[in-house]
Formats: sequence, C-alpha cells, structure tokens
Amino acid sequence: MSESLFGDFFLKWAISEPEICLVALFGSRVRSVTDICAADENSDWDYQIGTTRPERFSDGAWLASMGFPPINYVERRGRLGSARKVTAILESGEIDLVIFPAADFRALMRWELEGWDAAPPVGKQALTDLSTVLQGGYRLVKGEAEFLGFYRWVVEGVRPARLSDEAVCGLADGFVCDFVSTSRKLARGELLAGQRWLHHHLIEVNYQLLHELRLRAGLPSLPDGRRLELLGEARLSAFSGNAELTRSSLQAAVKASAETCRGLVQDLVGTRWCWPDLSALHLRAE
Repeated sequence: MSESLFGDFFLKWAISEPEICLVALFGSRVRSVTDICAADENSDWDYQIGTTRPERFSDGAWLASMGFPPINYVERRGRLGSARKVTAILESGEIDLVIFPAADFRALMRWELEGWDAAPPVGKQALTDLSTVLQGGYRLVKGEAEFLGFYRWVVEGVRPARLSDEAVCGLADGFVCDFVSTSRKLARGELLAGQRWLHHHLIEVNYQLLHELRLRAGLPSLPDGRRLELLGEARLSAFSGNAELTRSSLQAAVKASAETCRGLVQDLVGTRWCWPDLSALHLRAE
C-alpha cells in the first residue's frame, strides 16, 4: 500500500474510533505544493491526537490490528517537551503522532475561557508549544465542531516559542563555556569527545540562533536546521562542522563555529553581548 493510501486509511480509522475526539494534521502535508517546505516523497505524516485512552498508543499493537505491523515503534517525549510523541516506521512510510489525553486538552480549553492567568505553568508551556507547532499550518479532520475555535485562538492569541534577547545572550554565554571546555578536550587529545561537543553543543546553539534570526527577518525557517539548503541560507558551510579527527582540524572547526556564533549574536542583539577576552586561557582555537 502506498504512503498516500495509508494516510487515507489511517484517517478513516481514527475518525471511526469513538475513543479519539480530535485528529489534526500538521506539518509539511498541510502546506501548498508550491511551498518550499511542502511535503515530498520523503515526508512523514504528522498528527495531533486527542484521546480518552492515551495508553493505547504506548506500543504498536493498534497498528498491527489494522494490518500495518510497524517495523519499529517508539513512544517518547516530543521535541518541545510538553507532550508525548509516537513515531512508527511502516513499510508504507513513517507516522508521527503527538498524543494528548482528551481531559488535559479540554482543560487547556477551559483555561482559555477563564483567562490566561488561570493556567498553571505546565498549561502555559503546553499552549506555547501548541502554538509553535500550529504556526506552520494545520487542518482539523476530526473534532472541528469542538476544537476549531480553540485552535484559532491558540494560533492568533498565543505567542509561539521564540528567543528573547535575554535568551540569546544566555545561549551565547553557554556557548563560550562549552567553547572553552571543547578546546580543553582537544588540547588534552580527547578528539572524539571534542568532536561530540562541537556538534552537540556549539553547532546546536548556532542552529537555534540562526532559526531565531531567520524568523526575525521574516524568512521561512524550520527548527533543527531543516531544509536550509533548499531555503538558500548563505551560511551553510559554517554549520557543517566538517573536520578530520585530528587536533588541528577540529580546532579549526571549533574556531569557525565560534566566529559564526559571534556573528549571529551580533546580528540578533548588537552590542548588548560581546565575546569575552579569553586570551589569558591560551586556547588554540581562539
């Protein structure tokens, strides 16, 4: 069965299930085919599911009962942190589900009616995360009568997750600390550890800063550095972290990453933050 036909089959199943009160399609598959971030043959299916039985999705038995035993299946914390996410790999494609207990989702709606200040911190974070996801587009395919007004309110009235100037400066300060630590590892000869920190800490911060910079400039941007090549980002080489497993090569990559960080932060907050004087540390990557 093709990926497209599986998507249709899944929707018919979800719509017919009484325990599922909400199905929302989001991500690349709701975008226009002319959009640079539209779905292609490598795109997965992204859904939000509101259900009275969230435990049903803790394993892949529900897919197997439909005749689609998953090749692999995992339930884990979503990227934004406030919801559980299910990812399944099938012969006909991949599917990502953000699972909301129906009671929790309806509680968010009540907080919206009672006023923002009535929401506890976890509720505010969930609303912020939901707004962030929905900004890229969505389509309700089940539960429209009950939830469409709420979705519209979230998109129009809740600020999605963004970096404030203070948060940018905080990321930059953390970058400097990790830059020193990475440089020390390389000087000690811990090349694999230094390579790992280069990618997991330094370049990762730069991706977050670039995403915020593109959003502030009104440019299309996806999290996690996605589709930057297709979006024509001019600084691509600064994010590759391309280096041989030698001290000199990794030190050069770390230095280039630091230069990128300095440029991004300057573009974001100007002179509000500046790179500290590290000359007394005698770092080779400085």
